[in-house]
Amino acid sequence: MALARLSPACAAVASCIALSCAFAAAHAQDKPADDYQPQIGQLGKDVVWVPTPDRLIHRMLQLADVTPRDVVVDLGSGDGRIPIAAARRFGARGIGVEFDARLVEYSKRAAQREGVAERVQFLEMDMFRFDLSVASVVALYISPALMTRLRPQLLQLKPGVRVVSHQFTLGDWEPDEMIRVENTPGYLWIVPARAGGAWKLRLDDQEYELRLDQQHQLLRGTAAAVDKNAALRSAPVIAARLRGEEIRFTFVDRDGYARAFTGRISGDTMAGVARAHDRRELQWSARR
Repeated sequence: MALARLSPACAAVASCIALSCAFAAAHAQDKPADDYQPQIGQLGKDVVWVPTPDRLIHRMLQLADVTPRDVVVDLGSGDGRIPIAAARRFGARGIGVEFDARLVEYSKRAAQREGVAERVQFLEMDMFRFDLSVASVVALYISPALMTRLRPQLLQLKPGVRVVSHQFTLGDWEPDEMIRVENTPGYLWIVPARAGGAWKLRLDDQEYELRLDQQHQLLRGTAAAVDKNAALRSAPVIAARLRGEEIRFTFVDRDGYARAFTGRISGDTMAGVARAHDRRELQWSARR
């Protein structure tokens, strides 16, 4: 239920849609507000409105693990069906951000009909002016160009915020999960913590200099063991990845064992457990 920005390639198609809907749209404008019905393909501010199928909405919200504790923000909320579904089926709070005043009023009436008006809010505004810091889940069905513009803002959100999208991706920010409903894709991203940089890692009585390079949720780097005479022995960090504040990575420790590290990041510290085959589980911690 979002709006997709028109590209030059689809301008002709959009024009045809607009002409075919022109008569109905003109009459819809003349009707009282309570009788307004959105038309698939109607033109907006550089966009064409197309709704997200209800089954895909349900699976996207499941993919984001939406609960009553969540605030689901839909950017380009169209007829309001995602915020309404989040409130009605999952008990969450829903906020729809929509530029078209007619769609905002239509969404408010729909929320009243569904009995969730007290849990949803619809705002008439540009999506790029909305403060996303209130969101724990962000829902999108907007064009690739708008997704690219929005990506830096999404990556600045609190680690662990979930982002779901109908059909379009976020460029080089790879999705954490993907689903397909009726041959239509849906995607999930989890905003990653900031893990890049140099860390001092302690594993039992061992110390390491851990260096991580980060591209979104993907990590690579090295771990150098500091032995008693201060010499460094370096090993590559492999299978490294973030999922919100959760981190995992593997490297060969000073004793030659492949250790799988799992833990959580909190600002400039992280901690967890490290496991190796046939070895006892060890606690680890690190500070940047």
